Amino acid sequence: MALYHHSPTSYLPGGYTFRGATLSDLASIVYLLNQRQLTETAFRADGFRQEWQSRRCNPALDVRLVFDPREVLVGYLQFWMDDNHPMLWGCVHPAFEGRGIGSALLRWGEARARLALDQFPVSLWTAPHFSTLPVQRAHELCEHLGWQQIRPQKAEIKKVTGALHLPETADLQYHVYEKAIEQLN
Repeated sequence: MALYHHSPTSYLPGGYTFRGATLSDLASIVYLLNQRQLTETAFRADGFRQEWQSRRCNPALDVRLVFDPREVLVGYLQFWMDDNHPMLWGCVHPAFEGRGIGSALLRWGEARARLALDQFPVSLWTAPHFSTLPVQRAHELCEHLGWQQIRPQKAEIKKVTGALHLPETADLQYHVYEKAIEQLN
């Protein structure tokens, strides 16, 4: 199966770049996430660094970043598998919403989830989840791309959102969406 039917970068404005992540991107990612965070608990680079250095994560393959023409990080999406369950988590800088950045990231995430699912028997496939901050633009984008909002149990929200870098006591304010496997790229 081809990874993309068409390149997700076709959604980006001219001059924007789209690439995988490296450890040197952590400070920019944490800054972006903390700009969007709705709680007092801040994201920290240490949590990302520890996860990214584990065997479960390869930031060059599992993370996508979008930079504006000035090379400022404006979008982030991370993919991982929780057993055989594909998970996506990310955001776009509020000043850059509505420019195709979220579409590019989410389309890439769908293709990445489908690629990962192809490694399992069809009988084990589960619908991917995407979580993001509860902002109207993200909700509109998800609806437009065929994602349906779900309501996970409070005890599951940390796992479902992928906010693995926040303390257990953090008051998570996220929306979670699910997409039917048949609708993936």
